[in-house]
Amino acid sequence: MWRVFVNENGWDGWFTDGMKMELKEGGKIFFRWFRKTFGEEVTDEGIIHRLEPPNLIEFSWNTYEDGFRSRVKMEFFPSSYNGTWIQIEDHTIVLSEEDMKIKLECAVGWGEMLTLAKIWIEYGISTLENP
Repeated sequence: MWRVFVNENGWDGWFTDGMKMELKEGGKIFFRWFRKTFGEEVTDEGIIHRLEPPNLIEFSWNTYEDGFRSRVKMEFFPSSYNGTWIQIEDHTIVLSEEDMKIKLECAVGWGEMLTLAKIWIEYGISTLENP
């Protein structure tokens, strides 16, 4: 499960288009969406703070002024059903109504990403056009 979410090409199979992860603490992350954004290229950057394979990755992303708006921790736990639980914490700077809108959009995005990942993992299906 770890390699599905933490690998050099990120979440390209089911969620991103050209995502890159430099797999080391201090490594850079590049996010790119195109197919999910109706042909508009959306990009962002991030940095990995903690990398503890196969249990934890913590990174910042969502470029904001001289840093990042959001810090994310993804933890992977074995389940008693021979599977894996994934817990995502997203701590986002909220100083205005616009910031709250961004935080809520990210919450929806995390749910969508996990749902699409589940379909990808369990059935090998990508809902993106031309995956």
